[in-house]
This record gives sequence, structure tokens and C-alpha cells, in this order.
Amino acid sequence: MMKNSLITIAFLAVSVSAAAQAGDTFSTLDTDNNGSISLAESKVLPALMAKFKELDTDGNGELSAQEFASFKSE
Repeated sequence: MMKNSLITIAFLAVSVSAAAQAGDTFSTLDTDNNGSISLAESKVLPALMAKFKELDTDGNGELSAQEFASFKSE
């Protein structure tokens, strides 16, 4: 049972990563659908994670759609 759970988690992580790289859209990265991208959610795109603090202009620890748009326009 534990092995199946780990396989499922690994598969989902790869799927999310592939989807993010394919589309890198805000909604794809916002996996919990709360309207923002957390640092944890940004980890699927290393380039986004590297610029996270710079993009988080209001310093709330999350990227809004507007803050993410700055990343997309680079």
C-alpha cells in the first residue's frame, strides 16, 4: 500500500512538472486553486523559483497573477 502511494505521488509530481513546463500558465502552477502561486508551487519551474522573491513585490510570500505576469514577460 505504501509503495503504491509513493508511486502515485511520484507520478503526480512528474505530471505537474510536465504540465507546468508545457504551459507554464498561472492556473497550471496554482495547484491548490487559491488564486496565487506559493513558493512550494513555484518549485516545478526552477526559473520561477529562482526569481520568486524578486517577483513577490508585496512580500506576502505568494505570487498574484499580476506578479506572475512580470515573470512571463521576461
